[in-house]
Amino acid sequence: MASELDNVAAQFEPLSVHTNPEICRAALSQVMRLHVNGIDCARLLPGMLKLLAHPDLVTKKAVYHCTAMYASKNPELSLLAVNTLMQECSDSNPLIRGLALKTLTSLNHETFVEYCLRGINQGLSDKSVYVRRVAARCCARVYQQNVDLYNDGTLVNQLYNMLRDSDPIVVVNSMMALEEILSKEGGIVINKNIANHLLNNLMDMTHWGQCYILNILQKYKPKTQDDTFNMLNILDAFLVSQNTAVTTACLQLFLSLISSLPHLRPQVFKRYIKNIVAAIPQGNPELVFHILDHLNSYREEIKAELQPHYSIFFCKGSDPLYLKKLKLNMLPHLTMPSHAKEILSEIFLHTSSSSREISLWALKAVTVVFKCDASTAPIVIKKLKQLIDSENPQTLSNIFRVVRSLNLNEIEGGSEIIAKIASKHQKLTDTEGQLAFLSVLSQYGNLLEDSPYIIEEYVENFPNETNSVIKYQLLMTCVHVFFHHPAAMQGILGQVLELCIQDADKSVQSQALLYYRLLNHDVEHTKIITSIEMQELQEL
Repeated sequence: MASELDNVAAQFEPLSVHTNPEICRAALSQVMRLHVNGIDCARLLPGMLKLLAHPDLVTKKAVYHCTAMYASKNPELSLLAVNTLMQECSDSNPLIRGLALKTLTSLNHETFVEYCLRGINQGLSDKSVYVRRVAARCCARVYQQNVDLYNDGTLVNQLYNMLRDSDPIVVVNSMMALEEILSKEGGIVINKNIANHLLNNLMDMTHWGQCYILNILQKYKPKTQDDTFNMLNILDAFLVSQNTAVTTACLQLFLSLISSLPHLRPQVFKRYIKNIVAAIPQGNPELVFHILDHLNSYREEIKAELQPHYSIFFCKGSDPLYLKKLKLNMLPHLTMPSHAKEILSEIFLHTSSSSREISLWALKAVTVVFKCDASTAPIVIKKLKQLIDSENPQTLSNIFRVVRSLNLNEIEGGSEIIAKIASKHQKLTDTEGQLAFLSVLSQYGNLLEDSPYIIEEYVENFPNETNSVIKYQLLMTCVHVFFHHPAAMQGILGQVLELCIQDADKSVQSQALLYYRLLNHDVEHTKIITSIEMQELQEL
């Protein structure tokens, strides 16, 4: 590897390399390749510094880049580069002036900070927009190298003056620099004059700049309602912007400004939603997810405005999993009697999804629709029966996990669902499904006469069971079902208690001892305790 570095170093020696741009580019490309491969090329810096003043712009840019990478390793040698860079900060070409200043502030050594400040002061007053943009952005970079330089406030005042620059990108770069430099003091201070100036020039900003300024303006609190409404009038155009990021940032500022006027929130949300829903069917998945996630944070407050647009929350075949999950999370909360069946039909399409996660989220959504509109009970029961009959282990497992949240004791046909579930329990192969089934038996053991005999099958397999969580759940299920079928469960419960007390797992053992002592002391009192335990589990 040393020989390869020597070969590259030798290429910088001939005089021809300083006159032929192609040779320069070839030599520098080799340096770049070595650097990308993790080789330290600091020893090549002397040869590269000879090309700093090269007239070829591509060569100059490559040398600037390499100098910034290795200057901190050889500050004495890099001082030669500083002199050249300072000269080029006054070059007639604004592109070279900007690149020189950017490189100068990238040297990242306290020795060069004084030169950096001189370059920045010169750049902030440059006639070229590009140079002023670079100078404003470089202020924060130098601040990171030496925080104490800003104690006198000179450069901070310059940056505040730059907020009135004619170029919108210079303004945004200056704000970003101030926000970082003054971070310990809470960031940039926005007064009435600055706020009005930024708002009046907001239309000239880039979309990214508009978002940044709208977020920064949340720091400003108008002193009078007149000032607030003047700002709202200016911002109204951005609330219906075609750019969803700008619209969302504007909404956040609106809500901040009307925090003392809560009666205006419905009107603001109405205008926002009317504009934003048009972007959902047309946007890419990442954009749609951002919009829906933001809407979801205000779901209860804006539900009435979203309900007429429920169809835009239907999943597409091309939607990625993360977007389908979010849609299935939001869709059931938009249920109304007029379109409950349509929403249920959409959700049930995903209950048999090949993705276990999507299937589970769809079934959870079904339970939410059911709770929002009790009239959907016959449809839900019918569809659940069909899904159970499909005997898909993954779907069965998910059904068992969500059916616990339905109060089947009060639903017509609930006992049929429990009976169907019990007849398919042997199809379960995963731990989550088995735990969910045992939990269902605990909750609805009164609806199933055969529950003691089903439990008996699990008890027979207890010595071979290695999962302590299943053992723990089986113990709880036996105790709960015992109070529904005491005669049939008495012997089974005694056997389970004995097995659990002898188990190696301390949590299973201690819980078995607790149940044993409670039952031995007062059966009725134990029944009350277990019923409270069951209520807490249902709420969970």
